[in-house]
Amino acid sequence: MDSAEELPALHDALDLLHKASRTPAKQRVVKVSSIVDVICRHAFESGLDQDAFRDVVQLVSVKTNLDQTSVTTLVKNLYPAQRVPADVVVTVVGALGQGKGKPSPGTQESLVKWLTAIHEIIEDGNVLSRLYGVLFGMLDMISIRTSLCHLLSLITRRKHVKPFRIQQLLELSRGLGNEPALQGLLRVYKDYYPDIILGSTSTSRKSFAPRQDLEWRTRISAIQEVSATTDAFSVDHHDGFKVLRKGPKRSKLAAVPEVHTYYTTETSVTLEGIDNVEDFVEKLDRIEPPGQLISLLTDPLLQKYVDLKPSPIISTRLDLWLASCLEEQYEAERLNAGDAQYLTEVLDGLFKYAQYTKTLHPTVLVFLKEYLPIWNGQDNMDSILGLLSYIPIESFADVYSAYLSPAEQALAGHGLDTHAKLIDFYTSLLQHQATLAMSKNDHHTTTTTHQILTDLTTHVAALSTSLLLSLPPATGATLTSSILTFYELLSTSSKPHIIPIILPPMHLIYLLSQTPGSATTLSRVCGIIGSYKVSFDQHPKPVKDYYPASVTDSLNFCLRDLYNLLWVSRALNVVEQKSVGLYCHPALRASLKDYLSGLDREYAVGTAFGLSSNACLASSSAAAWRAAEEQEIEREGYDRNSIRYHQGPVSQRSLEVLKRKGGVCVDWDGAGGYKVFVLNWLAERGLAGIRQFMFATVTDLKGRV
Repeated sequence: MDSAEELPALHDALDLLHKASRTPAKQRVVKVSSIVDVICRHAFESGLDQDAFRDVVQLVSVKTNLDQTSVTTLVKNLYPAQRVPADVVVTVVGALGQGKGKPSPGTQESLVKWLTAIHEIIEDGNVLSRLYGVLFGMLDMISIRTSLCHLLSLITRRKHVKPFRIQQLLELSRGLGNEPALQGLLRVYKDYYPDIILGSTSTSRKSFAPRQDLEWRTRISAIQEVSATTDAFSVDHHDGFKVLRKGPKRSKLAAVPEVHTYYTTETSVTLEGIDNVEDFVEKLDRIEPPGQLISLLTDPLLQKYVDLKPSPIISTRLDLWLASCLEEQYEAERLNAGDAQYLTEVLDGLFKYAQYTKTLHPTVLVFLKEYLPIWNGQDNMDSILGLLSYIPIESFADVYSAYLSPAEQALAGHGLDTHAKLIDFYTSLLQHQATLAMSKNDHHTTTTTHQILTDLTTHVAALSTSLLLSLPPATGATLTSSILTFYELLSTSSKPHIIPIILPPMHLIYLLSQTPGSATTLSRVCGIIGSYKVSFDQHPKPVKDYYPASVTDSLNFCLRDLYNLLWVSRALNVVEQKSVGLYCHPALRASLKDYLSGLDREYAVGTAFGLSSNACLASSSAAAWRAAEEQEIEREGYDRNSIRYHQGPVSQRSLEVLKRKGGVCVDWDGAGGYKVFVLNWLAERGLAGIRQFMFATVTDLKGRV
């Protein structure tokens, strides 16, 4: 059912629900449960627009004749199609408390739980903060106190923690005993005021708000993905301008603590009190640093604060914590007495911080140099390789000896996936080095960068070739993809006078191009070579002043070999100073020719690797021909009962025969011909590399297409 048909049904259902809410149950002629079902189904499938959303909220926020089950069902299905408007939040908060027209205690409990679920997706993020005093004043209500404590625990900031509220909470706690939710809220207050003395310091899983219902989270995310609003959101949204809180299940012994500013006064400005970017910018110069600066490893707001307001004291505090922590972790690991979870959290935090700063802290470099030789190659692999991708390089040989070689040795022997991850790591390292080169454009740096990138790519080429030759072809798909990703990045990273054009060894390209049965691999190889051709075409002229003839000759040989292979039926052809025939020895080519012609006089080496007969492309080319043939039959109005269909494989000669014998008329190599059609057909199905290669190689082909 489309939206044009659904919306009137929803509005009709809302009208009926309003009438039912004013009519005693015994006087109704329509069953309320069926009306509620229509509204909830619409809300569950596509969310409620703001008009319908307000309508339902206003209905459940007052006392009516609707039964409790119907009202609870409506509240549980309040899925907004957009962010929740501030006035709706005010309406819900206004429904809480004692009063003649207030909804039932059960409904109020459901509304508070709903506020907890949507508190991060409100249009005006400060509306609950402004209503904090109203919510806090209702803690004496037994029916909603637990859920209210959970909500307040989530929205409490430094500015809300006042002496009179601390006093009220302590009095409530003494009067009620060890009520879990109240103890949880007191624990939040104690984070801001450590001097608060609690009667009991224990908390349980009931002390804090439980995670949102999985079904609710899944539905709200799905609704937003298809929502027409441009202000899409996620229930896990965090914009980096609020202190990051990870919830009550976080271990008290966590390696990286959350941000807390201790011993503050009512006039103090803290990171915990920041709610948005405007607030952060306005108060930056007055913000007091938190108690443990190491929280910046995981907290985006603290990272921004330290980056924008650096100081020697802050740097010293970080250095001391990292040096102490990492030395302790290294010694523990060396003695096989380490805490795996603790080390994981530290390394994950260091990696996140490295992603933010794009550098490695010197203490981390010292740790990695000592730790990598004893690393088992499996624990925290992603974090360690991620950290190594940001390693500063002055000499690739030195860095390889100290860091990369131990990492490779640790990874060796852990299966095929680790080989692919190793190549992925080198791709990340290449990307970081290229980014550094672009940002530091001076003569000395450029010369050093050229040498670093040359040494790096030479090593990866040797490593890739060794891995490909040592693994069975059928088992290396992931590794092959990783190698291709590396060269896709390398082929598009060159920048005249800054980042040189560095070719892969052509024997590796030829090895990859002959990967059995993979059209995707062949397409990506062609795309890589096409990108190199474009890079040389766009390079300042004359190219020979920048690159030796051996480099350009190597690429030209490869261009001709792939062109001969796919386009002009001269596969494996060796011509001195022009092509090497994929390093196929002329005697072997002659033997293959004799073998194929002995099977069928139509068979030939030259055509065996073209678009129609290539083992990787034959099935796709056949499907493309069927589409082209059907298109021509439709366009020319041929009689399908009498038309002669091509039996395949398609060749220049077979198309001429087909035309003479009553089939469709399609050129072999023209603007609308078979080969051009196949190129486009493959590109539309994810194999665009072959077309990209042909565009780069045949100068007039792009215009014909």
